[in-house]
Amino acid sequence: MMHWQNLGPAPLWSKQGARLLLFAAIACAFCVAQRANNGPIVISTDRFQLVIEGKRFFLQSVSAVKTQRIAVPRAWLISPQEEKDEEEQTASSIRFDHHVASFPIGNGEIGILFSSYDMMTEGSMQAGAGRDVFLIYDPAAGKLRPGHVDLGVTKERVFSEGCWHARMVHFIVSDVNKDGYADIGTIKEEIRCPEGQEMWEGDSYEQYPLHWYLFSENGWKREEDDLGWPDSYVEIPLIGIETSPVDFVAQILWRSADPSSWKSPPRYLPTYRKKLIADELGRKSPPFLKPEWRK
Repeated sequence: MMHWQNLGPAPLWSKQGARLLLFAAIACAFCVAQRANNGPIVISTDRFQLVIEGKRFFLQSVSAVKTQRIAVPRAWLISPQEEKDEEEQTASSIRFDHHVASFPIGNGEIGILFSSYDMMTEGSMQAGAGRDVFLIYDPAAGKLRPGHVDLGVTKERVFSEGCWHARMVHFIVSDVNKDGYADIGTIKEEIRCPEGQEMWEGDSYEQYPLHWYLFSENGWKREEDDLGWPDSYVEIPLIGIETSPVDFVAQILWRSADPSSWKSPPRYLPTYRKKLIADELGRKSPPFLKPEWRK
């Protein structure tokens, strides 16, 4: 038989130890809630959708048992002045897709990405334009707030005065500064018309260095220092389109989906472009030119 010995009142150090253990447990629980991306960050495209009713926008949860809709102020997607400036444009940059990309930030909130694209189906300009807008969703409070990644038009193409111009901004997500929160990286690329004495060189392609927007309590803020490429990251897939305006124009100019043929090979190759290259190699022929929109 086992006999228990009465040791009297617990010593002071054990009470202090209990307090320390309790504090550690609370801190650990906070860390788990804050550091949702201790594991890999997952980009979802099926948790939310953008509902458009006339000129009004709503974020709607797809996975919730009870449908929840939150109004999105139109000015968060495009400012009144920018919308006025676009009235004479042939392609509207605020034709937003219903699909929404989302990812955990690491503090219980969720990063939301709305993406738009519109293009001319007739005419010689072959213009296209679109935007990417980041918001922050707090599920506990059921509220949205701006993400402050203010990039304006992030994708466009146009044929004017005998040459092409195209632009695309790609997005990756990583905790680049190791603070427990998801940061947003932007990679811009352009096809430009030559100017002045460079006219004889023809159109040129350039991919710009990676820039980071670091998460803060007021949204994502542009980091001035060059933090470079992280050890790991996830890319946000294209929304509503299968290729970018840059891919479309590059295939017209250089008859290839492979950027190694675009005069200035880029460092970053998004997943969809790798597939275009593989398809082209499989056919052993120039790609079949098709517009960016998803069928």
